[in-house]
Amino acid sequence: MYAPLEEELLREEWLTPVLKVFFPFTGRKDEINAAIIAFYIVEEMGGEVVGFHVLKDKKFDQQFVDAISSIAKEFKVNFRVLYRERKRKDVADDLLSELEENYYDLCVCSSGRGIRIFGDVARKLIKKSKTKMIVVHTPKEYGVIPRFLTRVLIVHKNMSEDINAYDVAMVLTRSRLSSRGEVISVHPVRVHSSVPIDLAYVAEEVKKEEENFIRHLGIKIKDMGMPVTPVTLYARNGAEGLAIYASEVKADIILVGVNRKRYPSRVTHMVPLSYASFLNTLLKRSSCPVLLAFS
Repeated sequence: MYAPLEEELLREEWLTPVLKVFFPFTGRKDEINAAIIAFYIVEEMGGEVVGFHVLKDKKFDQQFVDAISSIAKEFKVNFRVLYRERKRKDVADDLLSELEENYYDLCVCSSGRGIRIFGDVARKLIKKSKTKMIVVHTPKEYGVIPRFLTRVLIVHKNMSEDINAYDVAMVLTRSRLSSRGEVISVHPVRVHSSVPIDLAYVAEEVKKEEENFIRHLGIKIKDMGMPVTPVTLYARNGAEGLAIYASEVKADIILVGVNRKRYPSRVTHMVPLSYASFLNTLLKRSSCPVLLAFS
């Protein structure tokens, strides 16, 4: 489960300039937040955001493109839109074809809507694409991600893919619009029902896990060169506890690094203590957008 520290030190940065960012969209309101995240990244790293829309029978919403273009001007980033006639039965196949043929560095998209949290298109892109991805999940009642990020939470699971979230956080908080944003690294520790929550910190197993968290975090902070506040969160259900904590501290976004091999799955999301179940619960309970950085 845990990646050797030496391995993490040798990892290359998850995001490297200059980026060509793929932003597929249909015109849904929640996709605006995916565009904002893409603009944040390009504003700091350089490059361009390429909006991609597969034309369908219904009339295309030009107002959505105008709104996104206006936001791009606020960020002072390069943004263009490509329109393609639908060639395949499944829209996701058209998106995959564009990704493979035109060498994008990163794909930023909305999670969409589906019975398992993710829509079918996002799920297929995650499963079949080899491109690094940031999937933005926006709660139904949530509006638009603020232009100034004041507080970013990173979910630290002591896994090698945590580095994805740290790299994205570093880029987002270095943007000129969020240069003073606070980064909090939260390590959720599941406390067994037989142990009182207020006594969890004295349990030997919990103490070792917290020490491992601080050790891993220290290396990441040294590599990143940015201040990060560590928080160990004791809870019966780590995902629910994390969602509550994010609401209490008024976090703007939550970042999670994800390995494609661990998630998504049609089966594992139903296993109570699985990694996929943790992520699904977090997406369901969070009151702010959750960004999943897939490697």
